Amino acid sequence: MSTETKRPVLEVRNLSVALPKGGDRVHAVEKVSFTVNPGEIVCLVGESGSGKSVIAFTVMGLLAKALKPTSGEILLEGENILTADESRLRELRCTRMSMIFQEPMTALNPVMTCGEQIDEVLNTHTNLDAATRKAKIIAILDRVKLPEPERIYASFPHQLSGGQRQR
Repeated sequence: MSTETKRPVLEVRNLSVALPKGGDRVHAVEKVSFTVNPGEIVCLVGESGSGKSVIAFTVMGLLAKALKPTSGEILLEGENILTADESRLRELRCTRMSMIFQEPMTALNPVMTCGEQIDEVLNTHTNLDAATRKAKIIAILDRVKLPEPERIYASFPHQLSGGQRQR
């Protein structure tokens, strides 16, 4: 086994996120720090309203405009993503980080088919042509054990079960 030290995948250091003025408290999260090392699974646990989702949305660069990080750093493989612009965050979301949303019915666009939603990611982040993207999407749907991948591709989120939407 190698004795070399590997850089953490994610470091959240002294993160504070302010709530809008007039809220029940000043911060949604205050002075939160944790590290995720390669191969490690870290769980954020807390009661409803404790800031778990705010931390996750801040890490992803998807924080609501009304909430503002006021201190700290979020280092993704050493890069401070709190200072990254939107184009860099979009690039990182495709290649280095992702988020599985808790409630699939609100995370999915109800007026786009499932295939269109997955295709939007591939179209934005790859140079694949439409036919190749569709074949790749159907292969992905098959790989996560969704029945009838071609039907799922053409279905809207409300036409799927909860478990199917999560996958």
